[in-house]
Amino acid sequence: MRSLSRTALEFTYWLAHRMSVERVSSVGSLIGRTVGGRTRRNMRALANIAAALPQTTPAERAVIVRDMWDNFGRTVAETALIDRIAADPSRITLINPALLDGCGADGRGTVFVGLHFGNWEIMSVPLLRMNLTPMCVYRPLADKEANDLLLQHRSPLCPCGLFPTSRATMLKLARHVRTGGEICIAADHRDSNGLSVPFFGRPAPSVALPAALGVRYGARVIAVRVERLPKARFAVTLERIAIADTGDVNADTLTTTATIQTVFEGWIKADPGRWLWFYKRWSEVDVIPARKRGNSRWWKRAHAVPDRGGHSVSPVSAAPVAALVPALAEGKVV
Repeated sequence: MRSLSRTALEFTYWLAHRMSVERVSSVGSLIGRTVGGRTRRNMRALANIAAALPQTTPAERAVIVRDMWDNFGRTVAETALIDRIAADPSRITLINPALLDGCGADGRGTVFVGLHFGNWEIMSVPLLRMNLTPMCVYRPLADKEANDLLLQHRSPLCPCGLFPTSRATMLKLARHVRTGGEICIAADHRDSNGLSVPFFGRPAPSVALPAALGVRYGARVIAVRVERLPKARFAVTLERIAIADTGDVNADTLTTTATIQTVFEGWIKADPGRWLWFYKRWSEVDVIPARKRGNSRWWKRAHAVPDRGGHSVSPVSAAPVAALVPALAEGKVV
């Protein structure tokens, strides 16, 4: 017997394929705006916006949150038709394809690092059109049957594999990059095993793998932004990330991680209603009590780098990057 979650997902896909992409996107917008504001995460989004953009008024924050739920609802709904979106060249425009010159041809790996902005689910589509074959990462659903259906639906966009977030996956990504492959990974949310760097002027535990691969293996690191345009169309912008190169692997990884987050911050400030503000990005800002309280991890300060205000911002752990990506530091990724 199929699970209720899988049945609901199958019905959603069936229904969506009987409507236009524009109609599905509009329905998603309506649901997102109607339901999102009633959830616990709406409160966290407002608190995060107030902390990150203190110059905004309560009315302006309310507009940003409304736009966020609009974008989130559209993105979730559009995922049901991601195959149709990917097959229509008129829907996705790559703004600066010249940044992809050499990718996949010179034996050098490339890390495409994105954020949950616009429709982040289609980040790999323009890469496929440039004959690149990225390996991708996703966060699995709790229901295995529903997750299997989701994988079946999204796997064609990741020819080299779509893998759940785990330490084993991180090592697999590292091996793929080391052998000259491409990967797509989102790095804008909190990573308790990452490095703490400035994000909107506050220390934020951040994904460090893209920077570690760039520093350790000389991989290109290219940030990807998917902008939402009218009528379910999108513009994809690339930005090359400068890799720090002082000879100190740990310090260079920290600096490059900070550079990635700075790029993300600039993109979010330009259009704050397109980013997902409802995740726990900063510990001191969270306003939603934890449902389960377990052992806490406390951030240790070491190898500090200054943020814009001159304050020290440090890695999550005093241990070097070897503790974060052991196989990279020990040279076990072959």
